[in-house]
Amino acid sequence: DAASEAPPRVGIIGAGPIGLYAAFKLAESGGARITVWEAGAEVGANVKAWGHVRLFSAMALNVRPAVKAVLEATLPADDAYVTGAEFRDTVLEPLAAHLRKKDSVTIALNARVTAVGRARFLKGEAIAAMGDSGRSGAPFRVVVEDAVTHEERTETCDVLVDASGTYATATALRSGLGGVAAPGEARAEQAGFVVRVIPDRQALADLARGKRVAVLGAGYSAATTLRALADLPDADRPRSVAWLLRQGASSSAKKAADDDDSSYAAPYARVADDPLPQRDALAAFGNALAAGTAVPAGWDVLSGVGVVGFKQLQDDDGLVLELEHAADGTVTTRRVDCLLSLVGYKPDAALTSELQVHACYASDGPIKLAATLLAAKAGGAGGDCLKQAAPGLATLENPEPDFFIVGMKSYGRNSSFLMRVGYEQVDLLVDAVAANAAAGPKPQRGE
Repeated sequence: DAASEAPPRVGIIGAGPIGLYAAFKLAESGGARITVWEAGAEVGANVKAWGHVRLFSAMALNVRPAVKAVLEATLPADDAYVTGAEFRDTVLEPLAAHLRKKDSVTIALNARVTAVGRARFLKGEAIAAMGDSGRSGAPFRVVVEDAVTHEERTETCDVLVDASGTYATATALRSGLGGVAAPGEARAEQAGFVVRVIPDRQALADLARGKRVAVLGAGYSAATTLRALADLPDADRPRSVAWLLRQGASSSAKKAADDDDSSYAAPYARVADDPLPQRDALAAFGNALAAGTAVPAGWDVLSGVGVVGFKQLQDDDGLVLELEHAADGTVTTRRVDCLLSLVGYKPDAALTSELQVHACYASDGPIKLAATLLAAKAGGAGGDCLKQAAPGLATLENPEPDFFIVGMKSYGRNSSFLMRVGYEQVDLLVDAVAANAAAGPKPQRGE
């Protein structure tokens, strides 16, 4: 095809906090045409899914100064700790409205990106490490499905930013030992017995009321859900709650450790003088519950167990969970009406499986950033997310030229991502895109 000159076209997958900030920064820098594809019916659809959850960090950490200058009238105070819904209403929606006024920005809703390729290249072609730079400057082919009509279309862009996140039922880790689905798990989920995201207040009440509930997981999603269960009014209280912990001491081991605290490790590492009081309160709650010092009536904490099987009872009368005990390998059973499986999330690697992306063997995140995060953890600097910072543009680059993974998805399975780090990532990549644009438009290769 004949070469033509045009400003760079930047495609952004996801209209959440990081995706919208990327569009904002690019629009402010000028010189690019920007399209944001959002799978949901409104911006911040994923944030809306956890809108009932209160953020650990205050607003001052969650809004960049340049955005604050534009949205000052709608923003809560810097020291406010808002819910996801409040953040969406006061930041994301107004920011999207601001962006829609710009001719250079298009925000496409109900636009689910299902696959991405690079021009006419197959994945194994035009490998830069072998001296073939053919992919550089070639357009991305982005397949977009309309979530309402289910019609598909192909769009193109020169730079692609994946800010699609990881928090979703589809990308949740499975419940079984080893990270795989336990026998019977898929069928139990289809029958509605397994929930993989944090329910809102009404959904939790409907799930729990008079029922036998189990919560699996030792992260903050699990602790948030357990505290919400404890806070339910009497009319909505569950009949029983079992907290299932893959690691940790059994109840008998905890009792034996009464005179030797070194033999028992709490599930949540607390930060001295934690500047995030919401996080510290949740960690304290989870640790007290795990230690058996603050267990509500009808609750059990089962440590050192893993789910190895699901058996549905007749007439939809709940489940029998088969639990393997790490201490001796024995298997016991627990009858429940609902399992809240909150064991983490992973990136949707299928989305960009036809691009040349080097993923980490441990986290599924891009390898350069993953290696940096693993090194920081090994050096003892990975415990407090507030101490993290975006380590540099090179850690965001992939073998695929002009393709960047940012935000929570860039951390892969690592749950220590902080919104502020995502903003710093965007600043780095937008500066690079702006510098390329300032150097002058480059010929576009045939599509």
